[in-house]
Amino acid sequence: MLETSKPARISRRLFLLSAQWLMGRPLTLGWVLRHGGLFHRPSTNTGETANKELPAPAELLVNGVPAPLAIDKSDIRFSWLIPPAGRGQVQAAYRVLVASSPQLLGQGHGDLWDSGRVISAQSAAVVYQGHPLTVYSSYWWKVCIWDDRGGRTRYSEAATFEIGPPIAQWRASFIWDGATTVNHFIYLRKQFHLQAKPSRARAYVSAHNDYLLYLNGVPLGMGPARSDPFRFGQYNTYNITETLVEGTNVFAAVGHWLGTWNDSGVNARPAFILEGHIEFADGAEQKVLTDGTWKVAPRTAFLESNPTYFGAAGGSRNRAAIQYDARLEQDGWTELNFDDSAWLHATPVDCSDYKLHAQLVAPQAEQQDLRPIGIKHDGAAWSVDFGKCYDGWFQLVMHNNRPGDLVRVEYFQLDGRGGPSGWDQYTCKGGLETWRPNIGRHATFRTLRITGYAGELTPADVCAVWAYTSADVGGSFHCSSDLLNDIFFMSERSARQNVQQGIISVDANREQSPWLADSWNAGCVLLYNHKNTMVIDKIIQDYAAEQLSIGNFYACSPAAVYQIPEWSMYWPMLLWQQYLFFGDQRSLEDRYPNLVAFLNWIRQYQDKETGLINPVLRPRDWRISDYAGGSMPSGGYNIATNSQYYENLRIASKAAAVLGKTFEADDFRRQSEIVKQGINTHLFSGTHYYSRTDRNDHFALASAWALRFNLAPDDALDAVVNFIKTSGPVSIGGYGGDAWYSGALNSRKLGEYVVRDLVRYKAMLEGNDTNWETFDTGEYNHAWTCYPAYLFHKYICGIQPTGGGFSTFDIRPDVSGLAWARSEIPTVKGVLRTGWERTGSTSLVLTAEVPPNSLARIYMPKLQQQRTRIFEGNQLLWKEKKVARAEWIASAVETAEDIVLEVRSGLYKFTVT
Repeated sequence: MLETSKPARISRRLFLLSAQWLMGRPLTLGWVLRHGGLFHRPSTNTGETANKELPAPAELLVNGVPAPLAIDKSDIRFSWLIPPAGRGQVQAAYRVLVASSPQLLGQGHGDLWDSGRVISAQSAAVVYQGHPLTVYSSYWWKVCIWDDRGGRTRYSEAATFEIGPPIAQWRASFIWDGATTVNHFIYLRKQFHLQAKPSRARAYVSAHNDYLLYLNGVPLGMGPARSDPFRFGQYNTYNITETLVEGTNVFAAVGHWLGTWNDSGVNARPAFILEGHIEFADGAEQKVLTDGTWKVAPRTAFLESNPTYFGAAGGSRNRAAIQYDARLEQDGWTELNFDDSAWLHATPVDCSDYKLHAQLVAPQAEQQDLRPIGIKHDGAAWSVDFGKCYDGWFQLVMHNNRPGDLVRVEYFQLDGRGGPSGWDQYTCKGGLETWRPNIGRHATFRTLRITGYAGELTPADVCAVWAYTSADVGGSFHCSSDLLNDIFFMSERSARQNVQQGIISVDANREQSPWLADSWNAGCVLLYNHKNTMVIDKIIQDYAAEQLSIGNFYACSPAAVYQIPEWSMYWPMLLWQQYLFFGDQRSLEDRYPNLVAFLNWIRQYQDKETGLINPVLRPRDWRISDYAGGSMPSGGYNIATNSQYYENLRIASKAAAVLGKTFEADDFRRQSEIVKQGINTHLFSGTHYYSRTDRNDHFALASAWALRFNLAPDDALDAVVNFIKTSGPVSIGGYGGDAWYSGALNSRKLGEYVVRDLVRYKAMLEGNDTNWETFDTGEYNHAWTCYPAYLFHKYICGIQPTGGGFSTFDIRPDVSGLAWARSEIPTVKGVLRTGWERTGSTSLVLTAEVPPNSLARIYMPKLQQQRTRIFEGNQLLWKEKKVARAEWIASAVETAEDIVLEVRSGLYKFTVT
């Protein structure tokens, strides 16, 4: 008979109460009484003395960002980490103080909000409930917590946040130069005088489409994130306190409006806006505002007539060549001593319908200058090879060119001339000159082909400028296969550089489009590997803002083009992933109506007899049930479409439960079971799944879709797995690999098969060490094949969050196919590490570092043994269906395949023999 350890008095009850709450389960009176009758009211009692041995909370975030310079004041949410200090760490209560000055906070006085002692395990996305806050202001906060034994930590170090101005309160005007020509560049300047050095100064700035901003000749940054300014536009904030000087100062900016986007963004109207808010020690304030007094250059050095565009299909005209005439440069125009008396006055632009919000996504930035690995000259041109395909631009130094010489740089995503991706051209002014075309998001290349360059080109003269949205990469994966290690590194890098302040298919020769399907693949890579990424939050907001009135989502947002139902169904999946990773219940609540509206729309295409859906669209839209190079048919009552629909309904049920909508949760769950029954009745042969109800076909990918969402009946799982094993080579195109590998690995019976199958990535690794659109042709820098960088974490090492903000999670590894594997991922609870190693045919070692305030369910494979023993360190933990008593074990249960242990936070080493 299975024995489980008894609850450990009050600590055990607090732990269960916290876990129940964080998993979104209702805290009914019956539940409380069954688990010990524990109930406390929040208390303002602060007399407890801090235990100096308990680590104070750390890594404080506001709205997911450390010390943000601007957030919208409508929703303010606090998060913190509990540094690890042994096993079983549980936050039982917290107290947050928010103050208007660091002095008040240092005195322990939260004049704006003192939460009091709140009995809760919540340490992520705690909603501010204090006094109203004002714009243009800085605030200070700190937090302390109590553990489940009543001990209180010291307060955290103070952290700051600032409230940015809503667009309705901006006094600045949108400006431009009066032109509306496409692919247009402008130079802007504004000199202003300060009576003293400021004590605090911020610049709030935006443009449509792009800007480069300078202050006193110092580059401040570029932006904003690609957005729909009518619905969810973005502005950036800069701390300019130290850059400003007493006396004369000058803002300068390059503005760019393409105006020809199709599926890459929203064209809207060209405009630039800046509001400088400057404060002085004596309490005085000064504003610097864009208006008609700003100066605009009569012309720039960019040549705009007869533009050359790149791209094809929906991406046609999404990017234009930069043609730059250095003879037209105005030296020093971004600096103080430039004479702009011949410049014109800027023209105010009516953009009163633009809705701007503080950008929380990290800024676009030049990350690294990379020198070439090889330079060759073929008699007509220089070929410069960087070994990998990079996003960004280049820098080229010219020594011997004469005025009027044309230097053209062509981009190729492979070596030689493979994968062309456009060109830029420079007209020389003569002498020593440097060309660095850094006007925001631009090109992608492994190889540059340079013509018109005078003299010898050396590695010191040319570099690749690697540019993408800044990211804190905290995830890593290593295993016994060099091939899988290389695939992981390539896939994470490709996903990272495809984030150009939004997830963009950056293949510069065709698209540069914000597809929702790409956002799922690359977005999951970011969630598993990038610390505190806000990219997914923006994607969810972009699509919700442009949601159609009928309830469907567009396939590209911000762009508001195309409708593809299968890709629309990735929005609910992203919404739920965001909640699981960050635990932001308020965000889930805000977006829940969008989820319901979408499901109400797609439900109209559900057949009442079969329970399956077959969405019917407008002629200009299309179905992509699963793009797999055309091998598996789309449309109809499709396995992929209906598998996603089933998963969407399950997500809606879980989201409703978290929000306390019990009736809706039950109804969505009931609907999902109808779809599941329809799939297994009309799309299942007993051994494999059909692609469509009207086809008796044998696509292994169709069966992988069912395995991905656990649709196969338990007694048929082995038959489905065997069908996949014996199906021969499987065509998955490119995007189809996410479902293919997810389904195969989720079965936990195809690990060896998957490791062999991943050899298909060798062409990418050898071609340019960058993910491609497909495994043979297509675009050669397109991150929708980057899914291994999250699937390896999720399935090979088995890390899957099950409660909001990693309050609970599974470690359920697939230990076949490799000798060992280990993962490390950043979470809002702290670093999560796990790994396993096969030490023999019937023995395995599994290590796990469970972050504080989390509960892990660890699946220990029984390795086909009749009698399984599990040790934790030197302690015999499990033998003959009995578990030893240990305070850190919440529960233990045996299944057909595993011994499942629920353990509290801490570092563990389990041995299965």
